[in-house]
Amino acid sequence: MSEYVPLNPVQIEQRIIEAVNQISRSVRPVSEAYNAWQRAELDFKAAFARAFLGAEGPMEERKQRAVAGTVDEALAARVAEGEYKRLLDFQKSFRDQLSALQSVQKSVNAAYQAAGHDG
Repeated sequence: MSEYVPLNPVQIEQRIIEAVNQISRSVRPVSEAYNAWQRAELDFKAAFARAFLGAEGPMEERKQRAVAGTVDEALAARVAEGEYKRLLDFQKSFRDQLSALQSVQKSVNAAYQAAGHDG
């Protein structure tokens, strides 16, 4: 287990800046992943509709043929969704880290002020 080392206000400020930068850098990849997921979902729905409408037989049989005929598109949509959600989770972790650092900063500043220093 690593030894606990208290942070001073300057170190906290540096870590806050790093967290803000991580959040900023994550916006584009998250947006791109969301767009890719939506495109993949639309591709899947369109392929399913074409397969369903092109199939013959009773309704349930046409549905199952459409399901079987669009496995690749369905998989691509699920993978794209997973990628988006993973990136969104990373972004949320950066936001949580920022929030925790801001709380620490308030506590450290209060301690410095109580000791008669400007924190």
